[in-house]
Amino acid sequence: MKTVSAALFFALIGTAAAAESCPDELPGKVELDFGLAFHYGILETDQALCGKLVSDTEVWVGFAAQPEGKEQMIDAHAVIALPEANTVQQYTLTAKSPSGIVPSDSQTLTDTTVTQDGTTVATFKQPLSDNGLTLTSNNVYLMAKGTSNNLGFHAGRGFVSLDFETNVISSSTGSTEAPMTTGSTEAPMTTGATESSTTAATVAPPTPTPPPSSASLQKIGSVLLGGSLLLIAALTI
Repeated sequence: MKTVSAALFFALIGTAAAAESCPDELPGKVELDFGLAFHYGILETDQALCGKLVSDTEVWVGFAAQPEGKEQMIDAHAVIALPEANTVQQYTLTAKSPSGIVPSDSQTLTDTTVTQDGTTVATFKQPLSDNGLTLTSNNVYLMAKGTSNNLGFHAGRGFVSLDFETNVISSSTGSTEAPMTTGSTEAPMTTGATESSTTAATVAPPTPTPPPSSASLQKIGSVLLGGSLLLIAALTI
């Protein structure tokens, strides 16, 4: 059991390490005429929506999604940024009043920020399959902003369409870089001609001189004996 738990632990660590953050610049943008824009893009590697709400005033801001053809606020799956609480969270809209804005049981957003400097900027990353709703280009989307930082009745709201197919964020690690080549294959270096191996000249061994025969030895012995007798005779004269 301990082995299974350890394996699960390291698998979760690996999954978390592989997740990508949303970039600062997002490819898609929709804008409403009351000073609220939504920048967005689809992070394919994580199957997530990267979103950034930008208001020209310091107020709470919100973004919501409905299934296809359902152009209304009630039952929408919303993301609301509250600057004073420094939170960007998910809500279900059950009524057209603050009491009907209910925090979702499952909070799946990551990369959340909300900042103000004369304007309001809120960012988030949301899974495309989230809390029972799948986000696609066919959904109905809603944007709204308040009259102040306190969550209440909105100063403006409107419905927009998003294009998920065109506004895809390229992964910073998903591209495969081909191995570097020189453009031509260098053949192994050769000398151009095949050098033949040198064959050493074969020198015949000297022919040994055969030993003298018995007859030759006897002949030599007779000559030597005769010479000795002549020498003795000369000395005695």
